[in-house]
Amino acid sequence: MRLLPASSSRAAHRAALLLTALSLPVAPLAAQSTATPALTAITDKVFAAWNSTHTPGCAVGVARGGVTLLERGYGMADLAGGRPIVPATVLESGSVAKQFTTTAVMLLVADGKLGLDDDARKYLPELKRYDRVITVRHLLTHTSGLREWSNLVAWQGWPRGTRVHTQSDVFKVITDQGALNYPVGDHYSYTNSGFLLARTLVERVSGMDFETFTASRIFKPLGLTHTSWRGDFTRLVPGLAQAYRRTSGGWRLDMPNDNVIAAGGLWTTVGDWLAWNEHLTNGTLGAAVTDSLTRRMKLTNGLEIAYALGLMVSEYRGTRQIAHSGSTAGYSTYLARYPQLGNLSVAVLCNAAGAPATNFTHAIVDALHPELPRASAPDTVAGDVSALLAWRGAYEDTRWHTISRLDTAGGVMRLAGTPLRALRDGTYLAGSQVLRLSLADDGRTRTMRTVTSDGDSVVHTWRQAEVWKPTAAELQSLAGRYRSEDIGVTFTVTVTDGVVSVSPRHGVVDTLTPTVRDAFDGADNAVWFVRGKNGAVREMHFGAGRVWNFVTVRVP
Repeated sequence: MRLLPASSSRAAHRAALLLTALSLPVAPLAAQSTATPALTAITDKVFAAWNSTHTPGCAVGVARGGVTLLERGYGMADLAGGRPIVPATVLESGSVAKQFTTTAVMLLVADGKLGLDDDARKYLPELKRYDRVITVRHLLTHTSGLREWSNLVAWQGWPRGTRVHTQSDVFKVITDQGALNYPVGDHYSYTNSGFLLARTLVERVSGMDFETFTASRIFKPLGLTHTSWRGDFTRLVPGLAQAYRRTSGGWRLDMPNDNVIAAGGLWTTVGDWLAWNEHLTNGTLGAAVTDSLTRRMKLTNGLEIAYALGLMVSEYRGTRQIAHSGSTAGYSTYLARYPQLGNLSVAVLCNAAGAPATNFTHAIVDALHPELPRASAPDTVAGDVSALLAWRGAYEDTRWHTISRLDTAGGVMRLAGTPLRALRDGTYLAGSQVLRLSLADDGRTRTMRTVTSDGDSVVHTWRQAEVWKPTAAELQSLAGRYRSEDIGVTFTVTVTDGVVSVSPRHGVVDTLTPTVRDAFDGADNAVWFVRGKNGAVREMHFGAGRVWNFVTVRVP
């Protein structure tokens, strides 16, 4: 990097302060003299909407073959304080941190202190014994079946952001679970829980605090001088950007005020991320460590999924992509490298909730490599709405038990409000989701089959044609108390003026909307009730993307 003379630095600083004071757009500050006008123009266009003194924004870094081509900042790191985002601004990683946690585990594997295929209970005996062994590898590939901790604490009445969660809190709620989402290794289901257990595993095997171990074995040796964990969210971090969420009243702070790390919670800069990618490419920590990070996982049925160890290994427009996205509170991030594009690396860290960091990354790649093949257009044909009339109704998926409606209102085929396009092979396209309608093996039951991002399939079974309109007596039969020993909570279900509500504790209420008989949509999950042979309700279940079937039992 070429350093400016001190006098030039002071002049630039005064100019930036003057621009801020006048509330004029702050020009992005480039940290590298190697940034070409063409590349600068590309990122200026991609981040144009964030190049303002009135919004949060993003830091972006681009490197190729180990040479940093550009580091720039757009928008504000601190809206109240008038501090812009610059290349040195520290932001939070979200789930991009997972590759650092898996690296910590792999260093211990290289040390001969543990094996990826070891029973995790060897190091974490607090884990329950399930029908199959959960290995260390399962913890790091989202294939363990473990329930997502953030859903569990939310159902305790304390969702993230409502109190300061700690490692001991989440470790207990994870290891208290008497059931899994699915048999170990059978499916891929994204969950942070495995990585939080990996933190404790690293500490027990290494005999060191997790933050100390990763600093001494990863950050310091690799020169990642601006990278550290949010183990204490109250710690003052020079240059840290505040995180924000847009509301109807304008931008509001949205900070991750807890001390849960390892699945996320890494403070860092785009420069450190570019350096990290280069170290992975060069195998600085040893080929046995870095090569393992990109070895994709196989399910028990032999299906190879895109997820490796803390990294997604896939293709983007026909070229190999090694990447991960991140999102925590108001931070949104993406880090990617493209070995077949001259070891291109792109790092994007934003401090606005929902900022499409992945799309920003791909827009930069598209601009740099317009020669890459575009995905072919779907082979659509004219749809026959009349052919779908018999398939209308509500479908319940077999994993999360959510309800989706297929309808033909107004002569347009729709799934959950999204128009369907018929494809030549007899399937349908809803947005980017391909689905197939077919009869089950009994020849009568209508089913809808969708394919997940990892190539696995989900079956949705037809439940009923119309939305359930329960009677007052049907609703009142659901009222009562339901106990979960797994999270130590007794839920109260009440019915008031024809509306069903569920509460885990005083002051926390989820209002339910009927879908099909004895089933409802909650704020962030499905809720359904199970009756015994005598017709009396005996259980209440919850289902969500990361907790498939959570059972509570009715108690007096």
